[in-house]
Amino acid sequence: MNPKIKTLLSVSLIIVLTIILHYIGWLRPVENFLRTTIKPGSQVLYSISIKIGEENKEFSSTEELKKAYLDLNSELISYKAMAIDDELLKQENTELRQQLDFKIRNNYTTIGAQVIGKNIDPLGNTIIVDKGEQDGIREHYPVITNDGVFIGKVVRVETHASIIRLINDNQSKIAATVINKDKSIGIVEGGYGISVRMNYIPQNENVNTGETIITSGLEDFTPKGLLIGTIEAVEKEAYQPFQTAILKPLVNLEKISLVSIIKIEE
Repeated sequence: MNPKIKTLLSVSLIIVLTIILHYIGWLRPVENFLRTTIKPGSQVLYSISIKIGEENKEFSSTEELKKAYLDLNSELISYKAMAIDDELLKQENTELRQQLDFKIRNNYTTIGAQVIGKNIDPLGNTIIVDKGEQDGIREHYPVITNDGVFIGKVVRVETHASIIRLINDNQSKIAATVINKDKSIGIVEGGYGISVRMNYIPQNENVNTGETIITSGLEDFTPKGLLIGTIEAVEKEAYQPFQTAILKPLVNLEKISLVSIIKIEE
């Protein structure tokens, strides 16, 4: 018989015999002895250790490690949520302090409100706040944020909520003045929620980029001197009676969370 075949048959026979003896139970004493002998070594091999800071954590199974990971991940998410809440609280406190300082300096009566919604009209830009008629708010009242930055007017009032049309809304029109030598006047108008322009500036007056735009006070319900924005570019065509300034609002109109509504005595 070929030696290789003979060896293969012998090995196969031993394997089959071992399986049979295992199921019969005759190998149990030997298995118990071997299990007891290698147990310390197996615990070392299968034990997983993780060092966190100065503390060692040992896990005797992958299930225990998985549970520890899930618990740690849950704690991490909680810490991140707390950090976000803390940052939002700091931002709100900063905005509230700025609005309070503006109110004290100018002796305005204001009503603080929180933004609770925003419109979805692609041609306009309005927000909803949580104060309304019951809180003393009326239509046309001007709305500011931060340190007296004008952002729009109240256009509709309900019992417990109000709608504010922002300055970049397509229907917004505000009488304004440029802080320059000529004290140029014009109308600040919105452009479909995307841009803000100051139109009808007299052609013969000199306006430049970087100059500040404020409310002129030449309309009802809007006091003079509220900050609106700065000039980013000037559009001036020959033989036209007026020129146009493209403005950059002083606040991000898409990220307003707190506002102050100026109460106007009628």
